[in-house]
Amino acid sequence: MQDVSHQPRLLTAADLIVLLQLPEPKVRWLIDTRQLHPLLLCGEERFDSREIEALIRTYKQISERKQTLVN
Repeated sequence: MQDVSHQPRLLTAADLIVLLQLPEPKVRWLIDTRQLHPLLLCGEERFDSREIEALIRTYKQISERKQTLVN
């Protein structure tokens, strides 16, 4: 996982695809299900890198919980 703190704070959807290593429909699903909240700047969607970090932490915690249940 890349360290997002060294990335620009505002990211495009294309940046998210690269950063999260997910296809565009999955990134759009994260937005549509309000797991990510776009900021509209001059009609362009941008995403706060701190929110991306929080999303990654949340998914990591869920994964760790699932592992403890399996073991």
